[in-house]
Parts: sequence; C-alpha cells; structure tokens
Amino acid sequence: MSEQRKRPAGGPVVGAKRSAGGARQEEERDDNAMMTDEIEGLEFEDPYGDVFEEESLEDNEVDEEDIEEVEGEEFDATHGDGMQTSEPAAEAVEEPASAKQVWRPGIDQLPEGEELEYDPSAYIMYHSMRTEWPCLSFDVIRDTLGDNRLRFPLTMHLVTGSQADRPEKNKLTLLQLKDLHKTYVAPESDDENDHDEDNDDDLDEDPTIDHVNINHYGGVNRVRAMPQRPGVVATWADTGHVHVYDLSELTQSMMAGSVPRPNAPTKPVFTSTAHRAEGYALDWCPTNAGRFAAGDCAGGIHVYQPQSSGTSWECVSSSSGGFQGHTDSVEDLQWSPTEQTVFASCSVDRSIRIWDIRDKSKAQIVAPNVHAADINVITWNARVGYLLASGCDDGSFKVWDLRRIRTDASNPLAYFTYHKQPVTSIQWNPHDESMLAVSSADDQVSIWDLSVEADQSTSEGVAGEYPPQLLFLHLGQKNVKELHFHPQIPGVLVSTAEDSFNIFKP
Repeated sequence: MSEQRKRPAGGPVVGAKRSAGGARQEEERDDNAMMTDEIEGLEFEDPYGDVFEEESLEDNEVDEEDIEEVEGEEFDATHGDGMQTSEPAAEAVEEPASAKQVWRPGIDQLPEGEELEYDPSAYIMYHSMRTEWPCLSFDVIRDTLGDNRLRFPLTMHLVTGSQADRPEKNKLTLLQLKDLHKTYVAPESDDENDHDEDNDDDLDEDPTIDHVNINHYGGVNRVRAMPQRPGVVATWADTGHVHVYDLSELTQSMMAGSVPRPNAPTKPVFTSTAHRAEGYALDWCPTNAGRFAAGDCAGGIHVYQPQSSGTSWECVSSSSGGFQGHTDSVEDLQWSPTEQTVFASCSVDRSIRIWDIRDKSKAQIVAPNVHAADINVITWNARVGYLLASGCDDGSFKVWDLRRIRTDASNPLAYFTYHKQPVTSIQWNPHDESMLAVSSADDQVSIWDLSVEADQSTSEGVAGEYPPQLLFLHLGQKNVKELHFHPQIPGVLVSTAEDSFNIFKP
C-alpha cells in the first residue's frame, strides 16, 4: 500500500474545473454564490464548477468573467451521497422532476453523456479548495476559539504537507480558513415571506484563506500536529527522515490576526535519522505532551521524547534498535487515548500489535492475520478505550474489542466490505463513540453509525442494498488520501485527495 500514497505523476494541480457534459443554459452568477478566492496557489472553488465566457466591451477589450450554472435539483433523503445525475439540456425546457435521481455508487452505472451533479441540499456546509501541489496528508490544529462550536460562519486552522515534483519545492502550509458559511439552498417556494431572512448572514458567503508557507525538503508522507501545543508539528519525509518543526509563534500570530508576522523557520528543530527507510506511521501521544512514535517501511518503530529544554527531541529507542516485531512495513500508529505508555501499530504483514514502551523487547498483544491483505490504517476510539478500527487494502474495515483480540482475533465486533478499493484513512468521530468515517481509493468518503442494527426482516436478501449502518456518502474527489473530523467543531469533516481539499458537514 505504501507506493499508492506517493505523489501522482505530472505537474501541479491548480484550479482544474469540472468539464461540461453537453450543452447547458448559462446563468449569471448569483450574488450569494461562492466566489473563487486565490492566494498564491490556494483557492476556494465553487462546488457547481465554473465556466468562462468572453464579453465584448465598448472599447473592444475582452474581459473574462466567472459565471456559474445553477440548476434546480432534487435530493432523495433515503441515500445521503449528495450526488445525482442529469441529462444534458437540449433546450430551455423545464424537465420533469422524475428525470432527476440519486446516483448510487457501486449499484448504478453512469450512462454515456450524463454527469454527476452536486446537490447542495445534502450538506449543511460544503466548501472545496485546491492547492498548488497535491497535499496527501494534513492535520487539524487546535485553536483557542472554544470547543463544541456550532455557530456559523466557522473558522478552522490546518497544517498541510505537499508532494511536489522536486524535493526542494515542497513545503508545509499553515492555513486559517475563515467565513465558512452554510451552503445555500434555494427555497422551494417563490414566496419571499417563506424564506427565513434571519439566517441570511449564515449562508454561502465567500470564504477567505490566510496562509504561511514553510520550506520542507522532500515530499511530506505524513504530518501531525501536537494536540497539547498547537504549532508544534512532526513530519515524515520521503527522504527517510522524521522532522519536528516549531511553528508556535506563527500559529499564535495567525490566530490573533497580528501583523507583521514572525519569520517562518528555515529548518526543523529536530531531525531523526534512526529509521532505515522512509515511512508513513506517525502519531503524537494525547496523554503525554511531546511524546510521539514513528514507524517505517522496514518494519521499525521508534519513540521520541522531548528533552528537558522542550525545544528538541531525542529517540529513546535507538539503542535497542526500536520496537521490533513486524515483518513488513508499519503503515499506521495510534497511541492509547488513556494510557500514556501504550500504542498500537498495524502492518503490511496483516497483524495488529499493542506495545508498552516500558518493554521494548516484544509487543504485549499480537493479533496476526486479522485481515486478508495489508492493513493500511487504524484508529483508536477516544471515548471507548477498548475499541479499535482497522482499514485494509482490500477495501474492508473491521472494529475490534481489544479486551479479547488476543484470544479471539477471528471475530471482530463489526466487519464491512462496502468499499472495493484500498481504505486510505479511518477515524472515529471524537464527539460520538459509535460513529466513524472511512475514505477509500474508490473516490468515496463513507460515514457510519455502528449503533444501528440491521433489520433482518426487511434487508435480508435484497440485492444491492446499502448496509443500514451507512449514513452518508461523500463523492467528488479523486483518490481520497486522508480525512479528519474537526475535534472542536462537531460533525465537520475535512478530506484531502489528489485533486482537492473538501470541508463539509453533512
């Protein structure tokens, strides 16, 4: 699986737009519609897709102007995928509502000449953003704006890592995304009195981006922000080195809106050369500030501790050769949400192992062959400490009870085979212990509620039916690589793919 996370061949991805699927009626841009906001290779996108037309001016000069297509759409609440198909408009005649339908991935085929249309009624909030180079890993930076934020417009802070075509072109980027409004859905009634004007301020205004770039030599395989100290960031570089950057001053300045800003650091405060190969597994300990672990493609795992000065780190496992046991690439790591010395790892060798850093000689729990292929990702439930979920290269994911995985590894609590391509990211919802999100190379993000039980009387034997635990499908990105729930804004997800970032709340 490791090779699949590399930067795709080709140049930078910059503002590619959705291609039209036939002749269409073009409408003038709505004053309330989202406008593109470009800042040095970063831009928010109109989810409908923009086209360009040339307009002749009186002085015979040509001025390019974005216009947006806005078509009446229907949404079937029985399937939360937020996508639908439409016939190319042959003439300006209103089509019957029955011509619109929800497209079901894996069940429906997309006929030639038709294309998927984004339906805003499927989302409370949806925004799309493109970067100069693909960013295949990112993390949410905790801020000082408070927890459990529900009021729109929203503000959030991210750190991203690029995969450029040359090592010296790569960078970390601190992002502040502001004015993230609700997605506007046109009222069904033409009666202006039926429209809730009190909520107009929350709807579909232009988001804004503030950003700072930090040079990073080599592509960023994985980036993680320390939860206890916003702005302290660890990275796995494709050069085979693990780095720590202290971006605290920049982060604090960005959150406070201070100008001028401190200069961006030109090098990391710490670089590790303890690993024998590059890697992807990286995680900060949530219960011990500054402690983190990294796993590499050679099967090695090392743990790092901050020095007494707090400005540098040391590898505390290098003398023993690290935590050895996996026979193939370590793909992901997760620290226990409650025990500061315990972490879990998964590997291409198809095993899940639980380690205690007080005993480097062996894993405390070894669960071999728990999947039929490479295990790409794991996630430890922060609200129920004995639940662990794992995602596999065959598209399946399983949920485990760690109290019995050692003796009963053949019987997970849950086992789903909905995705047909490798699972690339998985995460429990930090605000709901029964809910988790999964991304896959099949271009889908799925959201699941494991508290839902199947009704055998209605679902057994029905071909092509979705699992009852599947709540929502998010489409529209190419080869989704990573997702995160926002830890301070309930229900909000951010996902990154080869072609874009999506920020959304179903």
